[in-house]
Amino acid sequence: MHLFECEATFEADPAEVWKVWTDVERWPEWDVSKEIAQLDGPFQPGVSGWAKQRGNLGGSFTITLVDDGRRWVTECPIPLGKVVFDHLLEPAAEGHVRVVKKVEVHGGFGSLLRLIAPKMRRDITQSLAALERQLSALGTRTHGHQAHGFDPSQSPGRMFCHIAPTPRACFRNWRPPAPVDLK
Repeated sequence: MHLFECEATFEADPAEVWKVWTDVERWPEWDVSKEIAQLDGPFQPGVSGWAKQRGNLGGSFTITLVDDGRRWVTECPIPLGKVVFDHLLEPAAEGHVRVVKKVEVHGGFGSLLRLIAPKMRRDITQSLAALERQLSALGTRTHGHQAHGFDPSQSPGRMFCHIAPTPRACFRNWRPPAPVDLK
């Protein structure tokens, strides 16, 4: 079941974004939810890792797909199922990159995870903003900042989340919500 997705578009070199986004041991430098992260081998399918959430217990994950420079997927086991995190990176307008993180839940605890989805969305949105700041600090910007018509003084980039409907809403005349800018 699709839970939600968050995306951000900002000025950076896609290769540099990939390098930082897939450097598991350094996730805690910019991912607001991670206290510790490690990978038990090279960044490739089948390799497992472990991450400790700030203020919570840690958990394992397995990389299930890597399309080098473009996409990677991890699965985290939960009781009676798993959570799947799908990460997508693609070039956007000149000098910009679009990053998307989709979250799906499979198994018996899907409805229960909806209760913590708002916190997960906030953490991911804040982490994508911190990823942009990390890249900016590393000097990866290609030229003057301009993100899809946004005033740089108002927002460092464009970020928003798409929220999956509740199962009950699927049976009404439901229309997907417009993307919401989270600043």
